[in-house]
Amino acid sequence: MLPGVSFLVTVYNKAPYLPSVAAAIAAQQGEFEREFIFVDDGSTDESLGVLRRELQGWPAAKLIAQPNRGASAAMNTAAAAASLPFLKMVDADDLLLPKGTLWLLEALLRHGSVVSYGGCGGYDFGKPVEWPQVPEPPPSDAIEAPFGELLRGSVVGPSSMLVPTALYREVGGCKAHICTQDYSLLFRLARRGRFARVNAPVAMAPRVAPGRMSDSTGRMLHDVNLVLMEALAEVPELTPAQRRYMTRRAAARAFRFRSRCGGSTSLIASALRYLRASLRLVRDQRGLVAGTLRDFGVPSQLDGWRPGS
Repeated sequence: MLPGVSFLVTVYNKAPYLPSVAAAIAAQQGEFEREFIFVDDGSTDESLGVLRRELQGWPAAKLIAQPNRGASAAMNTAAAAASLPFLKMVDADDLLLPKGTLWLLEALLRHGSVVSYGGCGGYDFGKPVEWPQVPEPPPSDAIEAPFGELLRGSVVGPSSMLVPTALYREVGGCKAHICTQDYSLLFRLARRGRFARVNAPVAMAPRVAPGRMSDSTGRMLHDVNLVLMEALAEVPELTPAQRRYMTRRAAARAFRFRSRCGGSTSLIASALRYLRASLRLVRDQRGLVAGTLRDFGVPSQLDGWRPGS
């Protein structure tokens, strides 16, 4: 018998997707105890009602409704209610492969890692789902230096991850003021040990999903740079080369975005930041990255913005 898994699903206005998402979670295969925690984060559509109907008769299911606080805060709410050793996070429009959780659990235990993750395929909402053909067991490998991979921008979505419950809580969970909860969490976990990678898809995301956070390019890029800005202050073991790399990547990301979106004044400032970072003419690296946050055309943490506001 494998250790138990708590499935955490955070929901904001995902009513049409929830029946198939819930069905995929209920169909997870493997000899492990499980519980199911759904957090409705202030949905304004029929999501809460759909969840109440779908979860009728489910064993070990909890449904929590809270005012809108953002995806990261909702995930922390779900994790606080979990009672089993591992957390399987699920986006409310993603479908888990029938053995996706089992593969992640086996890989994490095999490699003694602090997180395991796999790939993510795509599906077309409203059409029959074609599950990818995966060799069993799928190959997996250990990533001994995950922090370096994260610096290169390798972001893993929540539906592709499995994390020990105790470690999630120990590192403080997701940063509630950052929408890209997976990136901020992975940065925290990368300081604790190796990652395990399952070389196969473990989840499927809709190819088109109106209102999806990842479609808000400015917000997503802003939050990636925000994670880097905070890491420059919080991770003392960063090498000088890593700090320069993070600063240059953040400046380049902002400059490319401004180049596509226009705005001559901010474009000039953004170009100068990128030039300084490229020529290693930066004394205050965190300050330079902070300066990029307003390049993305969205309310910024620097302006008092918080998810859900």
